[in-house]
Amino acid sequence: MKLALLALRNLARNRRRTAISLAVVATGTAALLLTAGFVAFSFEGLSEAMIHGGLGHLEIARQSATEGRTATLERSVADGLDDWQALQQQVEALPGVLAAAPTLHVAGMASTAAGRSAAFLGVAGDPVRERRMGFTVKVRQGVEMADAPPREGEDQVLLTQGLAQTLGVGPGDRMTLLAVDPDGMLNALDVTVAGLITTGVQELDTRYLRLHLHSAQRLLGTASASNLLVTLDRTSRTDEALHRLRGVLAGHQPPLAVVPWTERAPFYRQVRALYRGIFWFLGSIVFALVVLATSNTLAMAVMERVRELGTLRALGTSIGQVAGLVGLEALWLGLIGGVLGDLLGAALIVALNWLNISMAPPPGAVDPIELRVLFVPEAFVGTILLMLAVLALAAVGPVLRVARLRIVEALAHT
Repeated sequence: MKLALLALRNLARNRRRTAISLAVVATGTAALLLTAGFVAFSFEGLSEAMIHGGLGHLEIARQSATEGRTATLERSVADGLDDWQALQQQVEALPGVLAAAPTLHVAGMASTAAGRSAAFLGVAGDPVRERRMGFTVKVRQGVEMADAPPREGEDQVLLTQGLAQTLGVGPGDRMTLLAVDPDGMLNALDVTVAGLITTGVQELDTRYLRLHLHSAQRLLGTASASNLLVTLDRTSRTDEALHRLRGVLAGHQPPLAVVPWTERAPFYRQVRALYRGIFWFLGSIVFALVVLATSNTLAMAVMERVRELGTLRALGTSIGQVAGLVGLEALWLGLIGGVLGDLLGAALIVALNWLNISMAPPPGAVDPIELRVLFVPEAFVGTILLMLAVLALAAVGPVLRVARLRIVEALAHT
């Protein structure tokens, strides 16, 4: 304890040098906290946006429909769920499940009275359950679809802005959807454009549309659903619900697959891997800068105190105690600098979030994203431990130099 207090007092002897070292450590700590907070926000924001944008936490579909095809829009009605209503009741009775919404996927051609046509990818669902699940639809013009199943001749559709521009239609206009049913017959359905929406992805906005489940079933001449999307009360319960559902549905015929949202969102895995790489790259730079700056400071402190350290050795202080004194000075720098960095990082996080900064849309997206930085408690503790390790590493050179000091040469040092 006395050695630790002596090391702390030694730092106060050269306040300017100590202040510079603390500034380097604190700045590095704050930089890591900001990076960790931004990465955490990006992961959380992207995952919740994808889950509540239409993926759900889990998907229930025929095993034959999921083999080798993880993308939701690749589900075929030919491999659909005929007993989806019974499955829906069974799933919604489980704890933690908000709702299980049926969806029906349809692909075909959309045409207008003016002679314009375009290929489309359609997703049909139940608006009531989707609202309960927290699914969001970004309506840019017009209104959302009615909750009640439409009567024949009153079918509505939500078009993405790119597809509406291609067809030259807007809210209130009529158009015709053409699609092939499971028996290979070409069916047609006249619909009214209720509103224009965006998916947030430019490429998908040129082909995507939404229907009510009953409208899509009428178009395809089927009562089946392509799959069931399950949303939970918390994303953290996904693995627990996944294992429970697989156990409940194990004996179903034909066999069913329960697919977590992460397997149907390869984009999320790619972004996560990219951001992790960026975080480790920045962390490595901060690590190198702090080691170089602080090791130089500690080396200078040893050089300026050679005679002092030699005197301590002459008075009977062991090599271990003298070397420990230098090492403890380094650890004090890491601890104090880490705490100051945590305070600086917290202040910067509050300031950045208060400014409500918006960033340009990422590649392929249409909406700007808000810059937010999350508080990550593990990062606040981890950065202090990291800085202690960094300063311990930086002290290796100076400590070895002290260990090699000879008393006679140290006392004669000028």
